[in-house]
Parts: sequence; C-alpha cells; structure tokens
Amino acid sequence: MLRVTRLLCLGVLVALGAATAAAAQEGVVLAFKFTPGEVQEYDVSFSGSGGLRAPDGEVAAMGMQGSCRLKVTVVEVRPDGSARLALLVPRAESRMTIGEESGRFSYANGQVRWYANGREQAPPDADIGQVPMLGVPLEFIASPRGQILDVIIPNIQDLAEMQQMVPGLGAPQLKNLGEPLFPEGPVQVGETWRRSVTMMPLGPTMPVTVTTSRTLDSHGDTGPMGLAKISGYSEATFRASPMTVGPAESQVTVSMPEMKHTVTSTEFFNVTEGQLVRADYISSLVTRVSFAAGGQGQQEAGLEARFSATLQAR
Repeated sequence: MLRVTRLLCLGVLVALGAATAAAAQEGVVLAFKFTPGEVQEYDVSFSGSGGLRAPDGEVAAMGMQGSCRLKVTVVEVRPDGSARLALLVPRAESRMTIGEESGRFSYANGQVRWYANGREQAPPDADIGQVPMLGVPLEFIASPRGQILDVIIPNIQDLAEMQQMVPGLGAPQLKNLGEPLFPEGPVQVGETWRRSVTMMPLGPTMPVTVTTSRTLDSHGDTGPMGLAKISGYSEATFRASPMTVGPAESQVTVSMPEMKHTVTSTEFFNVTEGQLVRADYISSLVTRVSFAAGGQGQQEAGLEARFSATLQAR
C-alpha cells in the first residue's frame, strides 16, 4: 500500500511538472483588449525639477507638480483588432516655478483658472470647448500591441495653423507614432524585447530616433486577473536642421542640435482584461536650442529636467 501511495504521489508531481513546463513554454500573450463603448479612467500625478539656461548663460531653477484625470473611451473596434479611442481630460491642475516666478493652472467642469505669483488672472481669451483633450476628445487609432497607428486632428484649421509654425507637418505623417508596447508573440518571464526605429512625424528634416527595451519581470494570478509586471527603458533623440522663420526684416534662424528624452518605466498589466492597471515613469530631458536673429551671432539656450509620473486605474 505504501508503495502504491508513493507511486501516486510521484505521478502527481510529474504531471504538475509537465503542466508547469507546458505553461512556461506557451508564455504570456500581452495585448490590449477593446470593447466598443468601454470607458477606462486613470488618475495621474506628476512632479519634476530642472534648470532653464538662458542665452546669457544664466540658469533659472524650475519645478512642476500636478495631477489630472484621464478618460479613455473605445469609440470603435475595427476588423483588424485595432480601436478608435477618444482621450479626454475632465480635470487637471498643475503648479510651476521658474526662478522667482510661479504659476498655477486648474481646469474642471469646462472652466480654467490661472494664477501668477499667487494672484488670479483673467482666464485666457479662447474657446476651451474647442481645445483637444480639454473641450473635445483627441481621437487616435491604437493597435492591440499598444502602438499609435494614427492621430485624428479634431479641427483641420488647427492643423493649418500648426503647419505655419512647423513646415512639413501633415496628417499623413502623424501615422505609426511611437513603438508597440508588446511583441507579436507570447513572452516568457525574464524575456526582453527591443526595437529601434527612426520616424519623421515633423517632416524629413526633423528625424526622431526611438530605441526601446522592455522585460517581462513576472506574471501571476492576483485575484481574478493575471497580472504582468513589465520594466522598460526608452530613449528618443531628435535633431532639427536650421530653419528660418519670420518676415525678411526680422528673420530668426533656429536649430535644435540636441534633444534627448529617456524614460524608465514599471508597468502592471492585467493580462485577463487586456488593460493597464498601474504605471510608474521616471524621465529626463536634455534640450539645446541655437538661434540667430538680426545679424547677431549665434546664441544658445537649453533645458535639463527630470520628471516622475504615476498612472493608476480607477
């Protein structure tokens, strides 16, 4: 009898080991799941500090902190699995300091309040109801892998005005922005996926190179959901060739010899529901801008800053 019991226990252990090995071999499928009409809300908090360097070499300390609510609505799910999403910010508030100056901004219920150095100012002379993400949703197409496939400009007049400031900016170039968050196939715990690509969302004279690396740190059942922890790092570099703007009598030549933005992230993804649950980001930004005006010699300004942000599903 004892021998039979031992054989049964051994058989159970072998079966469990085989099942575990099979599950590990299959890996984890990471993908967003979209349902028409579904609404997901997130609370976002952020803070940052840095220095703003003026052309004369003087550096002004700067700081920022704030929070906002993000509302994402699935407007349409397409046959290929991608979805048309609408992004709206129902409320937001932020505080910023630059040197001795300070400002505070808040938005809620369609109303904007603005403070400078502690004193409330008149609201901006603009129709907030037409501002993308505040008054009207900003719509975009996203794939199940988490890539932005297209951005839908709410008002074509806005695009025309932007084109005056940034020649070459056009709707066809607002496609395939960013990198997919997830790879095509199943992922094993401990596996890392990397990608590097050069994009031209602002035209061929302003290429943006983005390199990303993400690792599936862990995956396990947490209550009713399978929770995946993903750590990541991304680096974006941008350079703009000299560009002359303004009328002939007061032309200014502007270039950006360096812009580098890095992001270190930790994301928690509900594999069962196909939704992001929480994310923590730490980013740094280094920018140098050169310009020359009115026959004067070339001058340079810059910005160095470090930010952190947390996104939490409601």
